[in-house]
Amino acid sequence: MKFVGSGALNLDLFYEVPDLTELEFGGIKFRPGSEASGDRKTFYALRDYLEARGRFLGASGGGSAANTIYALARFGFETAFIGAAGQDEEGERVLSELSAEGVELSRALVSGTTGLALIVLDEKRDRFIFVSPGTAEKTLADFDPSVTEGEWLHLSSLVTDEGFAFHKRLVLRTSGPVSLDPGEIYAARGREALLPILQRVTHLFITERELAVLALSQDELFETGIEVLFVKMGARGARLVLPRKELSLPAETPSRLIDNTGAGDFFDAGVLAGLALGLSPKRALKLGLKVAATSLSDYGRRGCPEREEFLNWVRELKEGL
Repeated sequence: MKFVGSGALNLDLFYEVPDLTELEFGGIKFRPGSEASGDRKTFYALRDYLEARGRFLGASGGGSAANTIYALARFGFETAFIGAAGQDEEGERVLSELSAEGVELSRALVSGTTGLALIVLDEKRDRFIFVSPGTAEKTLADFDPSVTEGEWLHLSSLVTDEGFAFHKRLVLRTSGPVSLDPGEIYAARGREALLPILQRVTHLFITERELAVLALSQDELFETGIEVLFVKMGARGARLVLPRKELSLPAETPSRLIDNTGAGDFFDAGVLAGLALGLSPKRALKLGLKVAATSLSDYGRRGCPEREEFLNWVRELKEGL
């Protein structure tokens, strides 16, 4: 199985502040666990605001689907990425991180400026994300790459209208499985806007908040053609929902809690890997929770489990069959 991801390619800048709820900047609501987006001018102004009130922790490549594909490549799967990064230092960095893990990038455009994201953490390890997509994403307006037979397409949100239209075209060009992690950005577009994509999705990864924003019941989601629903519940774990069956599992206890950014993306990677390796949906769910818990031990992708650790979990789960 070859996994092909598509979504934002960002450079993530990590900042720590004492308390997210005490921040006030230009009408932005710093709700723990939420996301917002804006132009580059707002991004730089917010960065300056954080520089004065917080502590810079570091930078790494980011983007939901990119994180998931990064993890799957580390676990040993054949992977590729479809998207756009800028023709700048930031773009070179985010692409080189993926390439170093063996992700194939022949379907990644390089043009314009790279998306940037501010990851704001507080002392309780809650996080808020502010994304500025740059101009690279707009080059997807006339891009029509193919997704060949045997490839599993995994999508996460693109901020611009051009990016969203690109994803609606892309899902029509694939015949294999399609998974989606919409994030708040796609969920906020609403049921009617997202329906053309949902009708091609087989596996949906979504948080409880995003499910409420999308305003579609579980039954309505299954009516679109979705086969399996994975509901992420944060510190309470995750829920597997099938048309006639539902199962919840508690979160795994992390060895240490440094940063929860990307935990949901690494959860997706664990579940997808488990399914591809023949695990039942229940055991794939458990594998996803193990991967997510381990990712909490460091900032961003630095917490991604190594292949040997991942394979040990797979062996343990298979022995329990």
